[in-house]
Amino acid sequence: MIREVLFNDWYTAIIIASLIIIVSAKILSPNRFRELINNSNYLRIYIKDHKFFNPFDTLLFINFCMNAVLIISLFYSTLNKFNFKLYDFITLSGLLGLGVTGKLLIEFIIGYIFKIKDISFRHIFQQISTLNILGIILLPFNALSLFSFPKKLLLFGVILLISCLIILYGLLKSIKTNQKLLINNFFYFILYLCTLEIGPYVILFKLFTYDIN
Repeated sequence: MIREVLFNDWYTAIIIASLIIIVSAKILSPNRFRELINNSNYLRIYIKDHKFFNPFDTLLFINFCMNAVLIISLFYSTLNKFNFKLYDFITLSGLLGLGVTGKLLIEFIIGYIFKIKDISFRHIFQQISTLNILGIILLPFNALSLFSFPKKLLLFGVILLISCLIILYGLLKSIKTNQKLLINNFFYFILYLCTLEIGPYVILFKLFTYDIN
């Protein structure tokens, strides 16, 4: 029996483009890519040479935005029998990229205002690295969802769990790095979590679950 094809060709093009971006980032900085994947001494090695968005991080951040929106669109299409158009994908990817970048810029500005530039910069670097790793991990799951995995809802549940664990791991790593400072300023830490960590995800959830029909 021939399997029914439910998706447009541009889904496949996104998967291929994402793969090309990851390979390009690896070719651009092979040692850095290897350290990022190992995720052991990456922060310590590259924090001093890091810029807000260098070419390596920019490529992988674009890949994250593409794969995050792609998995959301595939999940939405499965539940609602609705096929996203390429325009929808580009728009949502741009909004996600702008939203995350805006959040990081706010944290960067706060670091300058309160004279905790080094701490803020290190935290931003950790966040970017976490999202870049998540984008790489999402690619094979997107390919599975698109081409071969029959129980898509189960796969989406696994992807959601893995994504939450990766983001939580990145946050806990930042907390561990700045543990003494956070204990002495616990109230401001809770305020930060509510406004700049939890809040943006709530907004993104509302955005992506908005009825676009």
